[in-house]
Amino acid sequence: MEKIAVLVDSCCDLPKEYRDKNGVYELPMQIAYHDKTYLDRVDISAEEVYEHLPVEIPKTSLPSGESIEKTLNEIAEDGYTHIISISVSSGLSGTFNFLKVFLDDDDRFTTKYFDTKQVAIASGLIAIGAKDLIDAGKGFDEVASQVATMIKHAVVYFCIPTLTYLRAGGRISAAASVVGGMLKLAPIITCKEDGSYTIAAKARGMKKGQKMMLDFAQKFIGEDKNYLIGIGQGADEAGGKNMLDLLHDNGIKGQQEFTEQVGPALGVHTGPGLIGVAVVKI
Repeated sequence: MEKIAVLVDSCCDLPKEYRDKNGVYELPMQIAYHDKTYLDRVDISAEEVYEHLPVEIPKTSLPSGESIEKTLNEIAEDGYTHIISISVSSGLSGTFNFLKVFLDDDDRFTTKYFDTKQVAIASGLIAIGAKDLIDAGKGFDEVASQVATMIKHAVVYFCIPTLTYLRAGGRISAAASVVGGMLKLAPIITCKEDGSYTIAAKARGMKKGQKMMLDFAQKFIGEDKNYLIGIGQGADEAGGKNMLDLLHDNGIKGQQEFTEQVGPALGVHTGPGLIGVAVVKI
């Protein structure tokens, strides 16, 4: 009898209602300040990260081997025999490759692991799709096959007021961030096919940025009717709501829709004020 768990890392920004479901497990990234290391979303919030950014930009690192072992033991104790493991892009984080070593070594489970080549709420939507299939009674192989398909039909765009933090974290070149800063442009970031970041466009301010993200989402969705929508926001609930309203006003409505505060680890790299849109076709 298959009993399937979904394992995500905390950079997937899985909405709370799914993090709280039975059979969903989250590995916390580590957020290291000069004097203390915190577990992402366990003992530090995104708001606390934003508050301290003017003083110190912390480093982020992979979930520890200890926390991976602890989580796998918990999954086994809860009676799960199979794991669908969903990680943020290996182009942005070493989590996928590090976790794969532990999963390959653990003969208690049958496991399929996925590098989503995406980040934040886009990776979270893929995990939501997987959990919904499991809850609908689909078998392990079918769930794994559908997850692979969802990864091919996923996109994320996020607009940020400044590239300062992406540059500080080494996620984008200094040259790119200087150009953006001089012109007071709000860059729109997306993930390339290899899962690394690229600048999709530069908007004159966040409002224009939201309109441009609407255009990108419309182009991506095309005539499709079956898709999930995720809105990410960095301490800007009003902006997140506005983005969702803008999608609705233009006829874009997901089969499920989520608006989620960006998690602490991603918040380190993007800073406050982010608005993001993710679409996953199902």
